[in-house]
Amino acid sequence: MLISNGSALNILLANNNRVLNDALKEADNKTLNNLLKQDSSNSSSSTNTAASSILKEVLNSIKDGTKSNSSLENILKNSTAFKDLGNLSSNLSSLLESIKDDESLQKFKPLLENFLKNIKDVTADNLKEQIKNSGIFLENKLSSNPNAKLENLLQNISNLLKTIDTPEAKNSSQIIDNILKNIPKDGSLKSSELVNNLKTLVNSLQNLSNSLNPNQTQTLNNLANELKNFIQNGSMIESKTENLVPKTLTQAQTLEDENINSANNNIKSLINNQVKELLTQIKQDLTQNQNIIQNKNILPLIDKLISLPDLFSKSEAILNSVQNSNISNFSNNFATNLNPLLTALKESLQAINPKNSEIQNQINSLIKKVENIIQEYTNNNLDNPKDNQKLDNDFKSILLKMQDEVAQKTDIKSQDSLKTINNLLTQIDMQQLTSLVSNSNFVYIPFFWEMLEDGTVEIKEKEEDKFFCQIKLTLKDFGKIDLMLSMYDENKLDMTIYAQREHFKVTLRDNLQKLKLALNEANIIPMHIKLLDMKEESENKEQKPTNVYQNNYNNDFITSSRIDIKA
Repeated sequence: MLISNGSALNILLANNNRVLNDALKEADNKTLNNLLKQDSSNSSSSTNTAASSILKEVLNSIKDGTKSNSSLENILKNSTAFKDLGNLSSNLSSLLESIKDDESLQKFKPLLENFLKNIKDVTADNLKEQIKNSGIFLENKLSSNPNAKLENLLQNISNLLKTIDTPEAKNSSQIIDNILKNIPKDGSLKSSELVNNLKTLVNSLQNLSNSLNPNQTQTLNNLANELKNFIQNGSMIESKTENLVPKTLTQAQTLEDENINSANNNIKSLINNQVKELLTQIKQDLTQNQNIIQNKNILPLIDKLISLPDLFSKSEAILNSVQNSNISNFSNNFATNLNPLLTALKESLQAINPKNSEIQNQINSLIKKVENIIQEYTNNNLDNPKDNQKLDNDFKSILLKMQDEVAQKTDIKSQDSLKTINNLLTQIDMQQLTSLVSNSNFVYIPFFWEMLEDGTVEIKEKEEDKFFCQIKLTLKDFGKIDLMLSMYDENKLDMTIYAQREHFKVTLRDNLQKLKLALNEANIIPMHIKLLDMKEESENKEQKPTNVYQNNYNNDFITSSRIDIKA
C-alpha cells in the first residue's frame, strides 16, 4: 500500500493492521504448529527448533495475554536463537546452490533469484516490490480482497456525512452508496470505472468542504491554502540551494552546481514575486472584511512580509540552535518567515465557526485518502484481481510450496534443502510476529549486499502523516550502524545516526552533501542530521540503542516536529 501520493511518503505498510493482526494470529499459528510437529529428522536443526519454540511461546502469549507486547518484542529482537539462524540472504544463496541440480525444483530458481537482487540494481520502485513480496505480508494478501480498504474508507466517510445536514453532504452520500453497491466482493471491478467514480466523489467532497465556510471567508480560506503550497515549494527549493554549496569539487562539478544554483535562484525570485502578489490579495480581502478577523496583528505582519526584499532571507525570528551532535541543520528561512502568518490566518478562520472547521479538516483528510486510493488503482492494474494478489511472487508463498515438494524426498541433498527452507520460514515468521507485537512493519533487508552481515528495517506510523523508520545494520567494514528517521509535515526528515566505528563517521561527513542532495531528489527536505557514538556492548551493556533513541527523540530536536518516538 502507498501511504501518500507524495514521493516522500511512498512507503509500504500493511493494508489494514487489524486485518493483518487477525490473519497472523490464525494463519501463523497453524503454520508454526505444523512446523513444530515435524519429525526431528525433518527439522532443520536444534537452533531452528529452539527458534520455532520461541515463536510458539510468543503466539500463545499473544492469545492468552500473559505477557505485554513490549516484553514479547524484546524476546523476538534479542533472542540469540534467531541470530544463530544466520543471514537471510546467505541462507537464500545456500538454498539456490543446493537446488541447482534438482530438476523438479528448477521452476523456483528464477523466483528465488529475484530476491537476491544486488544493492547496485535496487531502485525505489523495485525496492517497494521487494518489501511487498518479502513474505511479511502474505497473510494480509490472503485475508483481504483488493477493495477491502476502499470499503472501510467509504464507510468512514459515510458515517461522517450523516452528521452533516446539507445538500452537498446528501449528494456525496448518494455517490458513496452507488460505489459500494457496485463493488463485487471478489474485487473484480474495472479500475477505470472505479477511478472515475472516486474522482466524482472527491469533487463532491471538495464542494462540501467549501460550503462549510461562510461566504465571506471562502476566498480567504483559498488564499491561505495557496500560501501553504507556496511555503512547501519554497522550502524545497531553499533546501536544494543550500545543499548545492560547493566544497572541494572538480571544475566540471562546480560549473554544473553553479548552473543548477542559478536556476534555483531564478525560481526563488519567481516565488518571491508570486508570494508577495498573494500577500497583497490576502491584505485586500482582509481590508474588505475586517470583521471576520479577530487577530489585529495579521495586517501589520503582512505589511512587514511585503516590505522584505527577499522572503528567503534570514529574519529576526529565526534562531540558530545548533547542537554539538548535529552535523547538519536546515534553517528553513522561507517557512519561518511565512508560517506565523499562515498559523494566524488558520486560527482566525477556525475561530469563526470551530465546529464546521473541525468537520472541514476531517473531510480534507479523507479527501487525501481517497486521492491516494485513486493513485493506487491508477498505478496498479486491478482489472485482474489474481494478478493483483501476486501470491506466486511472494517469498513466503514460494518457500511453503518448496517445503511441500522437498518434504517428500529422502535423499541427503533434499534434506539439507529442507533445513534451509525451514530456517528461512522461521526467520520470516519472526519478522511477522515482531511486526505484530510492535505494531509496525519489521522487515529484513530484502536485497543482496555483500557488505551486509545483518540488517532490519522497522516502519511505524506514530500519528497520522507522521512516520518513523529504524534501520539497523551490521556491516563488514563499518560495524554496527543504527539509523532513526522521522518523517513529518509531508516531506521533512530528521535523521539520527548511531555509529560504532570512527572511519564510518568520517566517510559520512565526507559524503554528507551527496546524501542531502539525494534526499532532495526524492522530494525530501533534510531538516536535522545528527551523528552519535554507539557504545560498545562491553563498555556499556545497560545503554541499549533503543533506550538512547527514546531519550533523544523525547528530549531533543524531535520535539520541534511534535513527534514522540519510542523504538
